[in-house]
Amino acid sequence: MFPSTVLEQIGKETNVKYVDQLRDDDLPGAPGDADHSFLGLMKFDFVTMVASLGGDATALAAFDPADITPDRAEYPQ
Repeated sequence: MFPSTVLEQIGKETNVKYVDQLRDDDLPGAPGDADHSFLGLMKFDFVTMVASLGGDATALAAFDPADITPDRAEYPQ
């Protein structure tokens, strides 16, 4: 997502919290990390959304994507 002063203002005027930490293509972590994957990205976004909506994301946050999608790719930087 992108920072937006307009969306922040709408949030203030409607008494809601504007959350801009969601990711769409920027994988979390560093190349080679377990969370540096599509599942890691989905986990990050869902934990962020659940927590922002007032839910308990503890179980989801404990999910380890490395058990399902081992990353053996090489990432030239």
